[in-house]
Amino acid sequence: MRLVQHLQRPLFTVDHIDIQNVARKKNYRHSYRTGRIKHGFIYTVSGSISYSFLRGEEKIISASAGEMMFIPQGCAYTATYLESNTEIKIVQFELASGELPSYLASPRKIELPDSHELMDAFFDHGHSRATDHPFYYLSCLYGMLWQLDETHTKLPLKHKKLQAALHDLSEHYTQNHTIAYYAELCGMSEVHFRRVFREYTGKSPIEYRNDLRLENADKMLRGGDYNVSEAAEASGFSNLSFFIRLYKKKFGHTPAKP
Repeated sequence: MRLVQHLQRPLFTVDHIDIQNVARKKNYRHSYRTGRIKHGFIYTVSGSISYSFLRGEEKIISASAGEMMFIPQGCAYTATYLESNTEIKIVQFELASGELPSYLASPRKIELPDSHELMDAFFDHGHSRATDHPFYYLSCLYGMLWQLDETHTKLPLKHKKLQAALHDLSEHYTQNHTIAYYAELCGMSEVHFRRVFREYTGKSPIEYRNDLRLENADKMLRGGDYNVSEAAEASGFSNLSFFIRLYKKKFGHTPAKP
Protein backbone atom coordinates (compact mmCIF):
# COMPACT_ATOMS: atom_id res chain seq x y z
CA MET A 1 0.00 0.00 0.00
CA ARG A 2 1.33 3.41 -0.90
CA LEU A 3 0.81 6.24 1.61
CA VAL A 4 -0.11 9.55 -0.02
CA GLN A 5 -0.07 12.76 2.00
CA HIS A 6 -1.52 16.02 0.74
CA LEU A 7 0.38 19.05 1.99
CA GLN A 8 -1.68 21.94 3.29
CA ARG A 9 -1.46 25.06 1.16
CA PRO A 10 0.09 28.00 3.09
CA LEU A 11 -2.09 31.00 3.87
CA PHE A 12 0.62 33.32 2.57
CA THR A 13 4.05 33.37 0.95
CA VAL A 14 6.85 35.93 1.39
CA ASP A 15 9.26 37.74 -0.89
CA HIS A 16 11.81 40.60 -1.04
CA ILE A 17 13.52 39.92 2.29
CA ASP A 18 16.18 42.32 3.52
CA ILE A 19 18.07 42.57 6.80
CA GLN A 20 19.58 45.50 8.70
CA ASN A 21 21.75 45.92 11.79
CA VAL A 22 21.42 49.43 13.25
CA ALA A 23 22.98 51.19 16.28
CA ARG A 24 22.00 54.73 17.32
CA LYS A 25 22.70 57.16 20.13
CA LYS A 26 20.23 58.11 22.85
CA ASN A 27 17.21 60.21 21.78
CA TYR A 28 17.72 59.50 18.07
CA ARG A 29 14.34 59.37 16.33
CA HIS A 30 13.26 57.82 13.09
CA SER A 31 9.75 58.24 11.67
CA TYR A 32 7.66 56.28 9.21
CA ARG A 33 5.00 58.97 8.89
CA THR A 34 3.55 57.60 5.67
CA GLY A 35 3.70 54.02 6.89
CA ARG A 36 6.25 51.25 7.02
CA ILE A 37 7.22 50.05 3.52
CA LYS A 38 7.57 46.36 4.51
CA HIS A 39 6.49 44.05 7.30
CA GLY A 40 9.26 43.90 9.88
CA PHE A 41 10.55 41.89 12.84
CA ILE A 42 12.71 44.16 15.01
CA TYR A 43 14.91 42.61 17.71
CA THR A 44 16.50 44.84 20.37
CA VAL A 45 20.08 43.64 20.89
CA SER A 46 21.02 46.23 23.53
CA GLY A 47 19.50 49.33 25.12
CA SER A 48 15.82 50.09 24.61
CA ILE A 49 13.58 51.69 22.04
CA SER A 50 10.11 53.23 22.15
CA TYR A 51 7.58 52.98 19.31
CA SER A 52 4.94 55.75 19.17
CA PHE A 53 2.18 54.91 16.71
CA LEU A 54 0.75 57.82 14.76
CA ARG A 55 -2.62 56.63 13.51
CA GLY A 56 -5.74 55.77 15.41
CA GLU A 57 -5.62 55.83 19.17
CA GLU A 58 -2.30 57.11 20.48
CA LYS A 59 -0.20 54.38 22.05
CA ILE A 60 3.40 53.56 22.86
CA ILE A 61 5.08 50.16 22.96
CA SER A 62 8.61 49.86 24.32
CA ALA A 63 11.12 47.07 23.75
CA SER A 64 14.23 46.43 25.84
CA ALA A 65 17.26 44.22 25.16
CA GLY A 66 16.18 40.69 24.26
CA GLU A 67 12.68 41.69 23.14
CA MET A 68 11.29 41.48 19.61
CA MET A 69 8.61 43.58 17.91
CA PHE A 70 6.56 42.92 14.82
CA ILE A 71 5.31 45.97 12.91
CA PRO A 72 3.16 45.38 9.82
CA GLN A 73 3.52 47.08 6.47
CA GLY A 74 1.75 50.45 6.27
CA CYS A 75 1.93 51.14 10.01
CA ALA A 76 2.91 54.76 10.76
CA TYR A 77 5.10 55.35 13.81
CA THR A 78 8.13 57.07 15.31
CA ALA A 79 10.94 55.04 16.91
CA THR A 80 12.90 56.73 19.71
CA TYR A 81 16.16 55.25 20.98
CA LEU A 82 16.04 55.57 24.77
CA GLU A 83 19.59 54.60 25.74
CA SER A 84 23.11 55.17 24.45
CA ASN A 85 24.34 52.56 21.97
CA THR A 86 20.93 51.03 21.44
CA GLU A 87 21.30 48.35 18.77
CA ILE A 88 18.57 46.60 16.80
CA LYS A 89 18.39 43.89 14.15
CA ILE A 90 15.66 44.12 11.52
CA VAL A 91 14.26 41.51 9.16
CA GLN A 92 11.85 42.97 6.59
CA PHE A 93 9.72 41.29 3.96
CA GLU A 94 6.77 41.66 1.62
CA LEU A 95 3.96 39.23 0.92
CA ALA A 96 4.06 37.49 -2.44
CA SER A 97 0.55 36.10 -1.92
CA GLY A 98 -2.15 35.74 0.71
CA GLU A 99 -2.54 37.58 4.01
CA LEU A 100 -0.79 37.42 7.37
CA PRO A 101 -2.65 35.74 10.25
CA SER A 102 -4.81 37.98 12.43
CA TYR A 103 -2.32 37.97 15.31
CA LEU A 104 0.14 39.84 13.04
CA ALA A 105 -2.40 42.40 11.85
CA SER A 106 -1.18 45.10 14.24
CA PRO A 107 2.05 46.05 16.06
CA ARG A 108 2.89 43.71 18.91
CA LYS A 109 5.70 42.22 20.94
CA ILE A 110 6.71 38.76 19.81
CA GLU A 111 7.39 36.26 22.59
CA LEU A 112 9.46 33.31 21.42
CA PRO A 113 11.84 31.47 23.77
CA ASP A 114 14.55 31.30 21.08
CA SER A 115 13.99 34.69 19.39
CA HIS A 116 17.67 35.57 19.83
CA GLU A 117 18.82 32.47 17.90
CA LEU A 118 16.12 32.87 15.25
CA MET A 119 17.17 36.45 14.55
CA ASP A 120 20.90 35.74 14.68
CA ALA A 121 20.51 33.10 11.95
CA PHE A 122 19.90 35.90 9.43
CA PHE A 123 23.16 37.58 10.40
CA ASP A 124 25.37 34.49 10.80
CA HIS A 125 28.22 35.13 8.41
CA GLY A 126 29.94 31.93 9.51
CA HIS A 127 27.90 30.12 6.85
CA SER A 128 29.12 32.26 3.96
CA ARG A 129 28.09 29.84 1.20
CA ALA A 130 24.62 29.39 2.64
CA THR A 131 23.98 33.10 3.11
CA ASP A 132 24.81 33.70 -0.55
CA HIS A 133 21.75 31.67 -1.51
CA PRO A 134 18.33 33.39 -1.49
CA PHE A 135 16.67 30.23 -0.16
CA TYR A 136 18.74 30.58 3.01
CA TYR A 137 16.91 33.76 4.07
CA LEU A 138 13.56 32.34 3.02
CA SER A 139 14.21 29.30 5.21
CA CYS A 140 15.15 31.53 8.16
CA LEU A 141 12.02 33.66 7.81
CA TYR A 142 9.65 30.73 7.29
CA GLY A 143 11.29 29.05 10.29
CA MET A 144 10.58 32.10 12.46
CA LEU A 145 6.99 32.34 11.21
CA TRP A 146 6.51 28.60 11.82
CA GLN A 147 7.79 28.88 15.41
CA LEU A 148 5.49 31.83 16.00
CA ASP A 149 2.47 29.98 14.65
CA GLU A 150 3.33 26.88 16.69
CA THR A 151 3.53 28.99 19.85
CA HIS A 152 0.21 30.61 19.06
CA THR A 153 -1.72 27.49 18.05
CA LYS A 154 -0.50 25.26 20.90
CA LEU A 155 -2.13 27.35 23.59
CA PRO A 156 -4.92 25.54 25.47
CA LEU A 157 -8.34 26.61 24.21
CA LYS A 158 -9.22 28.47 27.41
CA HIS A 159 -6.00 30.48 27.13
CA LYS A 160 -6.48 31.07 23.41
CA LYS A 161 -9.79 32.70 24.25
CA LEU A 162 -7.90 35.23 26.38
CA GLN A 163 -5.97 36.52 23.36
CA ALA A 164 -8.75 38.94 22.42
CA ALA A 165 -8.56 40.59 25.86
CA LEU A 166 -4.75 40.51 25.96
CA HIS A 167 -4.61 42.13 22.53
CA ASP A 168 -7.09 44.82 23.56
CA LEU A 169 -5.14 45.47 26.76
CA SER A 170 -1.87 45.75 24.84
CA GLU A 171 -3.37 48.14 22.29
CA HIS A 172 -5.60 50.21 24.57
CA TYR A 173 -4.21 49.97 28.10
CA THR A 174 -5.01 53.64 28.75
CA GLN A 175 -8.74 52.88 28.51
CA ASN A 176 -10.64 52.12 31.73
CA HIS A 177 -12.74 49.25 30.40
CA THR A 178 -14.56 47.07 32.91
CA ILE A 179 -13.76 43.42 33.58
CA ALA A 180 -17.14 42.59 32.04
CA TYR A 181 -15.98 44.24 28.80
CA TYR A 182 -12.87 42.03 28.59
CA ALA A 183 -14.84 38.92 29.56
CA GLU A 184 -17.34 39.59 26.77
CA LEU A 185 -14.49 39.95 24.25
CA CYS A 186 -13.41 36.43 25.20
CA GLY A 187 -16.90 34.93 25.30
CA MET A 188 -16.61 34.11 29.01
CA SER A 189 -18.51 34.90 32.16
CA GLU A 190 -16.81 37.50 34.30
CA VAL A 191 -16.06 35.00 37.09
CA HIS A 192 -14.56 32.46 34.68
CA PHE A 193 -12.58 35.17 32.88
CA ARG A 194 -11.02 36.41 36.13
CA ARG A 195 -10.00 32.88 37.13
CA VAL A 196 -8.50 31.92 33.72
CA PHE A 197 -6.77 35.29 33.32
CA ARG A 198 -4.98 34.93 36.66
CA GLU A 199 -4.10 31.32 35.85
CA TYR A 200 -2.50 32.40 32.55
CA THR A 201 -0.80 35.68 33.57
CA GLY A 202 -0.37 35.34 37.34
CA LYS A 203 -2.18 38.67 37.76
CA SER A 204 -5.68 40.05 37.86
CA PRO A 205 -6.80 41.93 34.73
CA ILE A 206 -6.46 45.28 36.54
CA GLU A 207 -3.00 44.40 37.86
CA TYR A 208 -1.98 43.37 34.34
CA ARG A 209 -3.29 46.63 32.86
CA ASN A 210 -1.59 48.71 35.55
CA ASP A 211 1.71 46.92 34.84
CA LEU A 212 1.41 47.85 31.15
CA ARG A 213 0.76 51.45 32.17
CA LEU A 214 3.68 51.49 34.59
CA GLU A 215 6.09 50.03 32.02
CA ASN A 216 5.01 52.67 29.52
CA ALA A 217 5.33 55.51 32.05
CA ASP A 218 8.79 54.30 33.05
CA LYS A 219 9.94 54.30 29.41
CA MET A 220 8.55 57.80 28.92
CA LEU A 221 10.36 59.07 32.01
CA ARG A 222 13.63 57.45 30.98
CA GLY A 223 13.28 59.05 27.56
CA GLY A 224 13.51 62.44 29.28
CA ASP A 225 10.69 64.20 27.41
CA TYR A 226 7.97 63.85 30.06
CA ASN A 227 7.73 64.83 33.71
CA VAL A 228 6.09 62.53 36.26
CA SER A 229 2.54 63.87 35.98
CA GLU A 230 2.69 63.94 32.16
CA ALA A 231 3.96 60.36 31.96
CA ALA A 232 1.32 59.18 34.44
CA GLU A 233 -1.55 60.85 32.58
CA ALA A 234 -0.35 59.72 29.13
CA SER A 235 -0.15 56.14 30.42
CA GLY A 236 -3.72 56.10 31.74
CA PHE A 237 -3.37 57.11 35.40
CA SER A 238 -5.75 59.88 36.47
CA ASN A 239 -4.64 59.83 40.12
CA LEU A 240 -0.99 60.91 40.54
CA SER A 241 -0.56 59.68 44.12
CA PHE A 242 -1.94 56.27 43.14
CA PHE A 243 0.50 56.15 40.22
CA ILE A 244 3.47 57.05 42.47
CA ARG A 245 2.48 54.38 45.00
CA LEU A 246 2.22 51.66 42.33
CA TYR A 247 5.40 52.80 40.62
CA LYS A 248 7.41 52.61 43.86
CA LYS A 249 6.01 49.17 44.61
CA LYS A 250 6.99 47.87 41.16
CA PHE A 251 10.36 49.57 40.63
CA GLY A 252 11.55 50.10 44.22
CA HIS A 253 11.84 53.90 43.98
CA THR A 254 9.65 56.89 43.30
CA PRO A 255 9.34 58.07 39.70
CA ALA A 256 11.56 60.90 38.52
CA LYS A 257 12.60 62.43 35.22
CA PRO A 258 16.36 61.72 34.65
